[in-house]
Amino acid sequence: MTSKRTPTPPSGMVRVRGAREHNLKNVDVDIPRDALVVFTGVSGSGKSSLAFSTLYAEAQRRYFESVAPYARRLIDQVGVPDVDSIEGLPPAVALQQQRGTPSTRSSVGSVTTLSSLIRMLYSRAGSYPAGQTMLYAEDFSPNTPQGACPECHGLGRVYEVTEALMVPDPGLTIRQRAIASWPLAWQGQNLRDILVTMGIDVDIPWRKLPKKQRDWILFTEETPTVPVYAGLTPDETRVALQRKMEPSYQGTFTGARRYILHTFSHSQSALMKKRVSQFMLGSPCPLCDGKRLKREALSVTFAGYDIGELSQMPLLQVAEVLKPVAAHSYLEQADEPGEVLTHDQTREAREQRIAHGASGHANAPDVRHTPNPSSRTASATYAPSARFGSPWE
Repeated sequence: MTSKRTPTPPSGMVRVRGAREHNLKNVDVDIPRDALVVFTGVSGSGKSSLAFSTLYAEAQRRYFESVAPYARRLIDQVGVPDVDSIEGLPPAVALQQQRGTPSTRSSVGSVTTLSSLIRMLYSRAGSYPAGQTMLYAEDFSPNTPQGACPECHGLGRVYEVTEALMVPDPGLTIRQRAIASWPLAWQGQNLRDILVTMGIDVDIPWRKLPKKQRDWILFTEETPTVPVYAGLTPDETRVALQRKMEPSYQGTFTGARRYILHTFSHSQSALMKKRVSQFMLGSPCPLCDGKRLKREALSVTFAGYDIGELSQMPLLQVAEVLKPVAAHSYLEQADEPGEVLTHDQTREAREQRIAHGASGHANAPDVRHTPNPSSRTASATYAPSARFGSPWE
């Protein structure tokens, strides 16, 4: 790197003067444009400080000058660099050095932040149904509580958990692991011991248990805590309860379906997720048709497509769809229902949201799940009496 100052930047060069980020000491450098440039040097020499903390930071700052202030908070910013001047630098984006950490909700759009721009597009320039308040960009994200479909919670699929899946062989007893979906080893034994304490016969075939008992064991949302006498037979356990003997420990029961859904949603183990997934049947969400978003967001269109349809297109098709938008005649030729919001309408919608509170979701529907024990699925809630000892009576 040279410290020699030149009066004018050479043609086709990026001219950096007085870079002082981190360990840089008033560095001056001219970098060719339209070329692959590599910064080399020993560890700590200032490669990243020059490339990312200085050049990229300034390029990003210039890019943000064309982005609405509302959108800027959706994108990570690296700050303003400590440098005297940078000339010949165009607005730019950069591929960061570290790897991303995608989750099951990640997509190409979310990893590259392209989805943030699409959400802003629909929020500010989408065609809204008559009478609908303008939505925030977050309302178009399936990864936020205000945008996710209330039925599938933004996953796009619902999962059914049935008795036949959890108990593939009803001729087995609970002690013989009739409930195949239960955890293995000690945790499964713990659940069986809890049922013994609660007076359930774990030594008769599953099919011979009363239906109310079977439904409660599989589908209850209750989590009763009871004394457990490890190693005792059912008869010995009954005697210990009558005599109020000191138990081995206090055990908390979890229904079979509740265990499956909790493990599938929260476990960090891929093997655990794979194991419980075999007891679930997945299908597209009937409320959002697999598009992962609430209905208010899906009712907003741009170029004739809702955001779910646009997000599923290949990039080349997206480019073709958006190409006419650049034409001045786009707004005049728009023939889709609704109208693109003007600046005055946008301001009025923002004021309405503020009047309704910070969340701006006063028009959100009140969606509730109706208990339906007979369906015995993941979307049903079966919650019988909470009385200890006989919850199925």
